[in-house]
Amino acid sequence: MQIPVPKKAAKFEWNLNTVIQLITLAVMLIGGVTVWVNSRRDIDDLLKWRIAHETLHKERLAEVKAIEASYNERIRAGELRDNEFDRKLDNLTYRVTVAEQSAVTITSSIKDLQAGQNKQGGDIQVVKEILQRMEAAQRRGSN
Repeated sequence: MQIPVPKKAAKFEWNLNTVIQLITLAVMLIGGVTVWVNSRRDIDDLLKWRIAHETLHKERLAEVKAIEASYNERIRAGELRDNEFDRKLDNLTYRVTVAEQSAVTITSSIKDLQAGQNKQGGDIQVVKEILQRMEAAQRRGSN
């Protein structure tokens, strides 16, 4: 067997597989950079949206708290008015009860006065009859 003699240095030639692999590597690098840039942009957009969304929720929470405080104040004012009306109603109920009792007492007094007047009327009738008899007796005695 004979030792092969090195031939001249091989001329650098582009192999089709090498060219395809280099193009594929370049496309993959460009694609990777594109994906990385798009994902960074999407992440930045999501962070901005998140901040805006959290701000919106904070503002909405403040609005809801303000509305709730307003409703609570209105309810409190309504309860105060109700309490005032209840006090007035109790006072009026007491006054009506006192007026009814006074009316019953006055009615009773009027009945007593009527009974006394009727008795006096009867007594006056008796006195009148007595005076008429006395007068009639005096006339008879003076005649």
